[in-house]
Amino acid sequence: MSYTPTLILGAGLTGLSCAHRLGTERAYRLIEKNDSVGGLARTRARPHGFSCDGTGHWLHLRNPAIKTWVDGLLGDNLKARERRARVYSKGTFTLYPFQANTHGLPSEVVKECLFGLIRARYEEQLPEPTNYKEWIRKEFGEGICNHFMIPYNEKIYGVPLDTLAADFAQKYIPRPSIEAVIEGALGLSKEALGYNATFVYPVRGGIGALPEAIHAGLSERAELGRAPRSIDLDASTVHFEDGEALRYDRLVSTIPLDVLVDLLVSGSPSRVPDAVRDARSKLRANSVLYFDIGVRGAPKEHQDYHWIYVPEADFPFYRVGSYTAVEPSLAPAGHRSYYVELGHYGEVDPARFEGQVLEGLRRIGILDDDSDVLFMVPNVLSPAYVLFDEHYSASRGLILDWVASTGVISVGRYGRWQYNAMEDAMLEGHEAAELVLGRKNA
Repeated sequence: MSYTPTLILGAGLTGLSCAHRLGTERAYRLIEKNDSVGGLARTRARPHGFSCDGTGHWLHLRNPAIKTWVDGLLGDNLKARERRARVYSKGTFTLYPFQANTHGLPSEVVKECLFGLIRARYEEQLPEPTNYKEWIRKEFGEGICNHFMIPYNEKIYGVPLDTLAADFAQKYIPRPSIEAVIEGALGLSKEALGYNATFVYPVRGGIGALPEAIHAGLSERAELGRAPRSIDLDASTVHFEDGEALRYDRLVSTIPLDVLVDLLVSGSPSRVPDAVRDARSKLRANSVLYFDIGVRGAPKEHQDYHWIYVPEADFPFYRVGSYTAVEPSLAPAGHRSYYVELGHYGEVDPARFEGQVLEGLRRIGILDDDSDVLFMVPNVLSPAYVLFDEHYSASRGLILDWVASTGVISVGRYGRWQYNAMEDAMLEGHEAAELVLGRKNA
């Protein structure tokens, strides 16, 4: 049997950041089931010399320590960008966010959105919302909800919005003033609204340049292509699919929380309470099917937005983004690339949507002709977005409390079963290392 003082499961940004912070102060082994590091923040080679991330991964750095660290890692390979985003609806492109930029839409739609928001803010006395659908209705009014908020969010999550918690997404949804909404209806608004109005992104190597740079500086490199089979709490041992049994003093898990519980049930069935098993069954997340698409020809203006929100139900996708609009070096000269996202709850068959996606891209004007498409590669992110439903808080809290009581440190976007950004993932990795080193209390 092998031994390591600290075992880190998962070499995404959280696991890599934990290993970085441990440095040479404490020995560790970092083990990843995939064939490369980075987790969701990987960049993959595609046919014809293209490179594609796992949909859009744009860095928003607000923490001074993380910003200094990332600047040091990437140096002149990091460039600031100003968002070029649009909404496509009613046959036209409007500025993002929709709720503050209705100019250009049919006059009746503008009227519905503007009057609905005014009534919601000043006239209607709606009760405190009990679910997400009620919250957006109370916050934005009927028009904005019907023309954007409800259809767009239902396309992302793949479930009815009245099954989701009222407040889960408030941090990420721009809530403009009445003045800003009126200006937007008159075409006087500015584009820089919302948390992602500016971002930074590598000049070379895609977002994968970030995890690769962290990995290159580690005292111990990640062991790739190795998946855990079970976790024996009594023996403090993880058993891997390749047959190795690895004993640890401290275990840091960045793998999805539901998978962690399954591994614990497999290796320590008598230790996992029925309440934890029941809570695990109530954890829900959707999946995102996305297509990486390489296209021959330089982009026209409407083909070169960073990303486009598509709320209408007759398009299968909720968002189209362009890797090359952000960074042209991700494709050969004179070419462009896109990612097209479709949200689902449950299993999804990519082949069912290929034709619909191409038709939708032609209708929007992203594609001039299917013959320009050099490749179309389907990918599935599962889990993608954690679903904050009526069981979320209690189930997640119960599991995390129990896992912590066993001495296992579960961190990261899916390790803590939450929605967070890349910066948050790196911060949590550092915090996990501080726990291991005894500098921070759980």
